[in-house]
Amino acid sequence: MHITVDGTNDPSWKYHTGFVPQIVEQNAPKADEDTYAIICGPPIMIKFTQPSLTTLGYKEHQIIMSLENRMKCGIGMCGRCNIGKELVCKDGPVFTLEEINQTPKEY
Repeated sequence: MHITVDGTNDPSWKYHTGFVPQIVEQNAPKADEDTYAIICGPPIMIKFTQPSLTTLGYKEHQIIMSLENRMKCGIGMCGRCNIGKELVCKDGPVFTLEEINQTPKEY
C-alpha cells in the first residue's frame, strides 16, 4: 500500500510527499488482475492521477475513486451530487472508472 500527499508540515509523516501522479508513476504496484488503485482527494488530483494509472496498465474496473466532495445534503434529496442518474451520496461515493465512464462527461 502506498499513501501519498502533495505536502505536509508534519515531521512525523512517514509516507510519500509530492505531486501525486508523479509519485504514483514511480511507486504504483504492477497492474495485474488482482491489483486495484484507490484515489481519494480533490477533483483536480483525481483528474491528473487517473491517467497515470491508465498508462501503468490499470483497467477501468481496477481504478476506484471517491467522489464525496460532490455531496451536499448526503441523503439524496437535493440532487446536487448527481452524475447522470447516479447520486454520489446514495449510489457512491465510491465508483470505479468504468462506472464513471458510463455517466455523462460532466465530471
